[in-house]
Amino acid sequence: MSEAGATSQTSSDLGPDRKLSTLEEENRVLRERISALEDRNRELESLVKHDPRTGLPIRRLFDGALEDALASRNGHGDVLAVALIRLDEAYEKIKHNRDRNKVLLFRTAHRIVSVVGETVFQGDRVDEFIVILPSVPNHDSALELCARIEDAIREPHEGPANDIAFGCHIGLTSTTDIDSEGAHLIGNANIALQQSLRTKQGTVLYTVEMGQMYRRRLEIEGAIVSAVRQGFEFFRIVYQPLVDRDGVLSGAEALIRWEDPRLGSVTPSVFMPIAESTGWVRFIGHWVLYQACRQLKTWSSHSGSNHYYVSVNIDQSQLQQSDVVEQIVGVLDSLKLPGSCLRLEITERALMERPDQVIEKMAELRSYGIGISVDDFGTGYSSLSYLRRFPLDMLKIDKSFVESVDSSRESREIVRAIVTMAHGLKLETLAEGVEGREQLEALLETGCDRFQGYYFSYPVSADQFGKILQRNERLPNG
Repeated sequence: MSEAGATSQTSSDLGPDRKLSTLEEENRVLRERISALEDRNRELESLVKHDPRTGLPIRRLFDGALEDALASRNGHGDVLAVALIRLDEAYEKIKHNRDRNKVLLFRTAHRIVSVVGETVFQGDRVDEFIVILPSVPNHDSALELCARIEDAIREPHEGPANDIAFGCHIGLTSTTDIDSEGAHLIGNANIALQQSLRTKQGTVLYTVEMGQMYRRRLEIEGAIVSAVRQGFEFFRIVYQPLVDRDGVLSGAEALIRWEDPRLGSVTPSVFMPIAESTGWVRFIGHWVLYQACRQLKTWSSHSGSNHYYVSVNIDQSQLQQSDVVEQIVGVLDSLKLPGSCLRLEITERALMERPDQVIEKMAELRSYGIGISVDDFGTGYSSLSYLRRFPLDMLKIDKSFVESVDSSRESREIVRAIVTMAHGLKLETLAEGVEGREQLEALLETGCDRFQGYYFSYPVSADQFGKILQRNERLPNG
């Protein structure tokens, strides 16, 4: 039996004053218990509505707050803005070892609050935040607030984490339309955030054109997945001849083309970066490698010569695969081709991504006789000290230098310097994008070894290239 019950049971035996005192005590105890329950309920409600790692209101509350902000618009031209904030790669690198308890994350969230007030909410990711700017004078004011958020986040933290600093990416969208929908706004903010992540910018303001590009990108991405799963039906490979100083054909570069039945012709400069970012480039790259090597096998059988090679681009993500060497060598073995018939073209950017691992894989590839070229040389950021270490065979001089080599003394001297350096390292050079006789003569004067471009031949089909091989003549003809 409870204490209150026991007291009530004996209260009839007490005098009036004692009864009143007892009832007052019972009421006090009940009030304290109710107050404690209300405090507990408020605490539980706060826990349910706030993220325990940052103390910010949860994502579900943002949706309601945004609808309220939209409903309270007065239509007088004030801007309603939504900012989607994600911490950058610097935080990604330290979050598991330097911020296991999410202290830095908690402090960062409240740095944002200190700039914009209480309209900050937890995003779908732990390192992502959503901010409502319910009434700012114009778009520039919203951008200024985002710049202040960037500055606040970028500030170093207190000891013992005073050696840590990280930044953020912000996708910002704003509207003066009183009929805007919340889902539409947050969708636009996400598109702007994705653009910020891709371009490594800080704050990116959504535009209609950006939205169109984003939707086009999604459309292309979906079409790539469909095309790969359907057996590369709408992909094809064309071949551009590679010639030596005498115009003698030495090989061909395999170039992929895509003619989608719904999207039309999509250039590699558009679809390959998308394929790379989504991981589908691994399948496309392997298909190109196999098809190009198989075609070379056919040409060699018809011409009776195996002195030609095919050059294939290898993407950065392909190069990072642990079994890339086994895949490439496996293709050659399956077709009974020697390694000398294949040359891989790798960009400077790909070389400099984990260079020690890349060097090891390149050395293994070369042990099979496979040649390796640096594509678009001169446009990247490769260190000359690393260049000396890479097991290479050729530098392909970027066409941006070639296009003015006959008219610009500076371009000609740059090409000459690349050729001299390459020869000093016992490497060949190949000039891309040769389109005229004057360019070729200037390149010949620099000592360049091989050439590629429209002056000799446009990229052609496998059958057309086979006919060029059969004619066995110097290029260009006529």
